[in-house]
Amino acid sequence: MDYMKVLKRAWNILWNYRVLWAFGFILALVSGEGGSSGFQTSYQSSTGGAFPPGGRGAAPQIPSEVLGVVVTVIVALLCLGVVLAIVFAILRYVVETALIRLVDDHEKTGEKRGFRQGFRLGWSRSALRLFLIDLLINVPVAVVFLLLFLLAAIPLLAWLVDNDAIRVIGTGITACLFFLLVLLSIIVSAVLSILRGLFWRTCILEGLGVVDSIRQGYIFVRQNLKDVLIMWLITVGLALIWSLLMIPVTLLLIVLGGIIAAIPALLVGGLANLVISGQGEAPWILAAAVGLPIFILVLVIPLSFLDGLMKLYQSTTWTLTYRELQVLAGPAPSLS
Repeated sequence: MDYMKVLKRAWNILWNYRVLWAFGFILALVSGEGGSSGFQTSYQSSTGGAFPPGGRGAAPQIPSEVLGVVVTVIVALLCLGVVLAIVFAILRYVVETALIRLVDDHEKTGEKRGFRQGFRLGWSRSALRLFLIDLLINVPVAVVFLLLFLLAAIPLLAWLVDNDAIRVIGTGITACLFFLLVLLSIIVSAVLSILRGLFWRTCILEGLGVVDSIRQGYIFVRQNLKDVLIMWLITVGLALIWSLLMIPVTLLLIVLGGIIAAIPALLVGGLANLVISGQGEAPWILAAAVGLPIFILVLVIPLSFLDGLMKLYQSTTWTLTYRELQVLAGPAPSLS
């Protein structure tokens, strides 16, 4: 296979097919790879220097009304987190499907679809099948590794013995086993990342079901193992170079975001200090409430856009690789 031809073609599609940028940006925002979303909440209470009658060291009594509000907020945030996780998962598989189909369609017809057309291509049964493929692969692997880690922790039972030498030996064995399992998990994760991407393309481009996609995708990888491994090494190398290039970009955005966020934050903090002077840290809390979202937006949006371009390039490269290898291999073997 001509690897440079595939890489150049992927770059050409990336540069000229601009609607794909939107899908790449969405993928960067919702993807679980390279990034995860979470919610961190903190609750701070000020008593103004007053302490309950029980003494200065006694724990403050939280009114039941306040406690109820706090519990309600926490439950609401947890529910919101679950809803967002579900929405992000749906969007991820829809966008992954759309990117693969849009690139394949562009190679077949030479046409460039709009965003709405691309979203329709992604909103299909294939997107659900991608989720089921991941579920069918990830759940057994997770269970196996959980059992392996539990087995690796068995030597820690040596701490039940009143003997320091046996305890040290048991701890050392567990530490070694944990290290080996972490190394094994990295290798398995890398292998699964290759297989999963090709299983997905087999599912979407060949129109196969979940089990048939895994079976046919495995046959495809086995028949083209050398080319698949070489392309994987190339994409890993490119991703590493990209990560190194992103370090100064990230530092620049941190500085830029700090400057842009500091101006309105200081203005709000200064005005609040004039209006509600003597209220302790309240003006600066307001300043942080204004500056922090601005800083996050300045940092997250450009980085997500750039990360989306990289994810788009990787997806396009693997779609073109699949198409190229299919042409070189000829008709796919029967599943019967």
